Amino acid sequence: MEILATADWHLKDKDIEEAEKCLDFLIETARSEKVDLIINAGDTFDSQEIKLDSKAARLAVRVVSELADIAPVAIIIGTPSHDGKSPEILQFAKGVFPVYVASMPEQVYLYEGGFRDHNMQDGRPQAVITMIPQPTKQYFQTASGITDSDQEIGNAMSGLFSGFGVQAAGFDCPHILVGHFNVSGAMLSNGQVRTGMDVEVSLEQIDLARPDLVALGHIHKSQKLGAHTFYSGSLYHQNWGEMEPKGFYLHEFIDEELTSSRFIETPAKKLSRISFDYTVGEITGIDANVINGVKGTFARLDYKVWQDDADKIDKEAITEIMKAAGALDVDIRIVRVPRQNVRSEAVLKADRLRDKIQKMAELKDEEVEWSILMKADSLEDMAADELIRTVGGAA
Repeated sequence: MEILATADWHLKDKDIEEAEKCLDFLIETARSEKVDLIINAGDTFDSQEIKLDSKAARLAVRVVSELADIAPVAIIIGTPSHDGKSPEILQFAKGVFPVYVASMPEQVYLYEGGFRDHNMQDGRPQAVITMIPQPTKQYFQTASGITDSDQEIGNAMSGLFSGFGVQAAGFDCPHILVGHFNVSGAMLSNGQVRTGMDVEVSLEQIDLARPDLVALGHIHKSQKLGAHTFYSGSLYHQNWGEMEPKGFYLHEFIDEELTSSRFIETPAKKLSRISFDYTVGEITGIDANVINGVKGTFARLDYKVWQDDADKIDKEAITEIMKAAGALDVDIRIVRVPRQNVRSEAVLKADRLRDKIQKMAELKDEEVEWSILMKADSLEDMAADELIRTVGGAA
């Protein structure tokens, strides 16, 4: 049995050509590999306000219909702010095989004829599929009365996993858990390890379900956690913080054993990002090592410069150099830092009044008279009662 697992399409009209290119590649891979099941682990859309006549909605329906001509398709709802309830329309996509969309945690059974409740079908299923969309307070308020923190909901997930594990244990077939949530220890695209964010569960909690494969969405960096837990990641780059390869997984089962998992990279555009900080040192030309790394990529250059030096960054010349080196496109962004802001920090950091006065004078290119500094020292060092008498006498 071969399973294609994907997630986090985040379809939106703005990036429709990039999405279509990667999704068409996914369809061709599913067809050539003759997969037996296709899983979409949530965040099909980028906005819950998706319109049925939008390019993104039309693409989703077309892609799911073509996938359903190849194999049964199981989809879960992702993050409420992205998917909302929109993916529910995809269960009506026409294909040779059925499309199943889960908006609440549930367990379904895959037979040759499609998805069934086991009570409605005799015989051994091809797979048991546990589907857990993004955990929400609304569900747990209804199901278990929990109304408090994300951590409390995360803890309550243990009971959910255990219950589904007991149900799946009675079947002699692969148990596949599909989810859209955070797992402790998962790594983000920027290299940070996710911990203590949103509703979060551990690998130990997931193992209570006794799954043979866990196919997850929500985190955009593809990765393997533990023995059989995978984030397929997003199909293409959603922003400049995602520099890693993009794609999906093909998982192969022999009987109940997961024998191989292959990451298939999509033809998503390649990104390169280079940062320069010219608030330290002089503005120089582009290093040869930088140029060598941009061939075949969409390049972004971030310049941090003093505000009065910004005109020294020649965007046209830099773009010409980068394209000559093979960059497909060049995006140059300049962060202008006012020198006065930096100097003002020195005023705030100064301990004594005389130092603050001198730093303020430097900002205005002025000189401070010696008598003023002496008065500042007197004001700061004079006892309170003496200061009152002095000021009162002057009045």
